[in-house]
Amino acid sequence: MASLSLPKVSFFLLVIAFAYFSSPTAAQTKCNIRSVYQLGDSLADAGNVIRTPGASIIFRANQAPYGETFFRRPTGRFSNGRIIIDFISSAFKLSFLNAYLDRGASFSQGVNFAVAGATALDSSFWAARGIRLPTWNTPLSAQLGWFKSHLQSTCGSNCAQTLRSSLIVMGEWGGNDYYNGFFQRKQLPEVRTYVPFVVAGIMKSIKDVIQLGATRILVPGIYPLGCLPLYLTTFPDSNANGYDQLGCLRNYNDFASYHNRYLNRGLASLQREFPNVRIVYGDYYGALLTLLRSPSSFGFNQNTLLTACCGTGGRYNFNFRTVCGSPSVKACPNPAQYVHWDGIHLTDEAHRRMTDIVVKDMLSRFSCTV
Repeated sequence: MASLSLPKVSFFLLVIAFAYFSSPTAAQTKCNIRSVYQLGDSLADAGNVIRTPGASIIFRANQAPYGETFFRRPTGRFSNGRIIIDFISSAFKLSFLNAYLDRGASFSQGVNFAVAGATALDSSFWAARGIRLPTWNTPLSAQLGWFKSHLQSTCGSNCAQTLRSSLIVMGEWGGNDYYNGFFQRKQLPEVRTYVPFVVAGIMKSIKDVIQLGATRILVPGIYPLGCLPLYLTTFPDSNANGYDQLGCLRNYNDFASYHNRYLNRGLASLQREFPNVRIVYGDYYGALLTLLRSPSSFGFNQNTLLTACCGTGGRYNFNFRTVCGSPSVKACPNPAQYVHWDGIHLTDEAHRRMTDIVVKDMLSRFSCTV
């Protein structure tokens, strides 16, 4: 994979810190985006996992209080309301994407193939290393299979033309590979050795959608993992220096940055290989850090920045035994002032603010005007 000299994160954060002042909602016909397709995991799932036979996930997104703020009911989204892909679709004046497994739904403006718990790497990779993941895991390759089947049934030989006016959102990918597959079994230095495998899986899938005719692809990076209540609770550091000024775990944020840099190098290489395709990195890492570093600018409560709105107990209001969606677990009364919803997924308001930042950057890179 070709090397690339990347700008320092601090510079990029300085640039995107101002992006939220300009809403992406006027973007639309000038980009000629008529449909959006999402592949990913629980950060993007709009109801697939709750329709997956045999699936059992700790966060019960089919139970209240999930969905309470916007939809007024659980939809299978892992938030109190909308997720990032909902706001991206709205930016192009498109309807929210329905889950692929919701067979009675309309897919006229795109499809959401994301499934909670999904990995970038196939089951065969895990089996070869003696790591057992849930049998209902729907990895990236399986979601691509759904995507191809959907295209074949809807556009047939004209799919390339359809995809020229579409946006593909590829991920984020890697979060489940690292947490479910590696972090609970291996030390961080060893987990780093698996980053090339995860990124290679993402690169292969991007090539696949390009060969189908995709011309605009957004590829999000992973969150600053060390700022998530789940990580802060699961992997506490006994050394005070293990935490940064925000109170996040340095080592896990460093790891996430490493993954994102490696992903960026891969994307740069693909961009050179396919100069007529726009491949854009979505900086979910930087966008979330922007909210955490300037909370008052976005209306968030400084005192609850690393605390889950929906959960029970402990410093971060997170406990694996009684997570959000469990009986008797209630949400905070003011979720719009919280960044974190259930310990690993974010609130409707955090998703909205992050999307303002990410879409602003994406549109400029796609050469769209607002």
